[in-house]
Amino acid sequence: MGLTGDASRHLLMDPAFWRPRLERLEREPRKLAVFPRPDLSRPGIDVVELRLSAHDGARLTALLARSAFAETGLIVGLRACVDPGNAVLDFTAVEEGATDLVFQYPPDRRLEDRVLDVLRIMAAACSVESIDCSKVSFRPSDSCVQDEFAIVRFLREMGLLGKLGSSG
Repeated sequence: MGLTGDASRHLLMDPAFWRPRLERLEREPRKLAVFPRPDLSRPGIDVVELRLSAHDGARLTALLARSAFAETGLIVGLRACVDPGNAVLDFTAVEEGATDLVFQYPPDRRLEDRVLDVLRIMAAACSVESIDCSKVSFRPSDSCVQDEFAIVRFLREMGLLGKLGSSG
């Protein structure tokens, strides 16, 4: 698991850097609101919009697509994009039984903030889907950022996510 970019980014793989930030993130209310998006839904596929607050008060918005016939998704495939044109739902993945989750970062986000955004969106989606966050897979693409996924995987493997890493 490696990070792209300069060597200073590797400092973000230090658990001591993340512990106080994760503790603060757990204490901050998400202010989650879920809105049905029938305009984006398809037959057999429900789409909802998740709106919530980031750790610093920035507004986060994500689209979640899931099978209308399944009680919960078996796995949540998460993609995070900088460009709004790339925040397109993967209906094929949903037809195959996954829940697709895609969100766009607020403009000019630092890597540290993007990691916390991924954790916040991931926890919200797991709450909505009633699944453990270990069921979230990160689906990078050519148009989406990937370094924050490597850091979140690392934090999860190190057992540092606490309540953020569960559906509770």
